[in-house]
Amino acid sequence: MNSTAQKILEIKLENEAAMKSTVQKIQVQIKFQKEKVMNSTEQKILAMKFENEEAMNNTKVELMNKTDALAGNLVVAEEKLVNEIEGLKLRAKDVLIVSSEEELREPGCARVCAGTTKRYDTAWQDWSGTGVYTYVDISQCGFVTIPTVTTSLEAGSNHYDSTGVTSVYDLTTSGFYVNVLDSDT
Repeated sequence: MNSTAQKILEIKLENEAAMKSTVQKIQVQIKFQKEKVMNSTEQKILAMKFENEEAMNNTKVELMNKTDALAGNLVVAEEKLVNEIEGLKLRAKDVLIVSSEEELREPGCARVCAGTTKRYDTAWQDWSGTGVYTYVDISQCGFVTIPTVTTSLEAGSNHYDSTGVTSVYDLTTSGFYVNVLDSDT
């Protein structure tokens, strides 16, 4: 083989070796860049995972604190209800029914209800020019049978000579009328 052909062959082999070396270097750089990107992505994923876990733990702690607070509130509410029920039981024993308009019922079923019409603002209606009347609503008392009702009249003066102050008319479980006559008429 002549020297020129040999030189060309040598140059070709050198170029192939250089190209092979360059390709290998490029492949190494690509692999390095891939690993770098992967590591960066993994780090980001790990950081996000850590942040999410931390947020979840914080939320879990908040929920546990709120649950504990609610449980404490429930205990307090339950204690209040138990005390209120016990108080009602004691008060029920204070109600003593000795006679009734109807058949005597279980004393625990008795209901006592008190109230007043609005002082200085009772809705009195004229009653044939001889007196006044008003309707008293007792529906909020929740009576299931017609109750026994006691009434009285409060005034600034001269109510001592009125008639009918303690007389109850048309009594139902939800209300009644009081008619007051002026004794001067």
